[in-house]
Amino acid sequence: MPSELRDVDPRVLRLPPSRPFADPIKLARQIARFGASAEGMPPIVVYEGSDGVLVIYNGVTRATRIAKLAPGTLVRVEVIGKLRKAYANEPKIGDLVP
Repeated sequence: MPSELRDVDPRVLRLPPSRPFADPIKLARQIARFGASAEGMPPIVVYEGSDGVLVIYNGVTRATRIAKLAPGTLVRVEVIGKLRKAYANEPKIGDLVP
């Protein structure tokens, strides 16, 4: 599957089971450096689950930062493949960000 670029709300992205939250130190560093800006941010790399939900592979901290500081802002994601498993029951970034 060739990669596909989409614009999505980061609050709907699912977190991978291996990474249930953003690293708090890395998140604080990104907030201090970039604030709520998504300008120049590389795409968040995701896989698409069998149920159509997007699971983050690379970019949990970036997605969390935008979801927290700029709700409603769309971010660019790069879908690099499909997964055989359904991920609708995994937590979303929106579940973790107030």
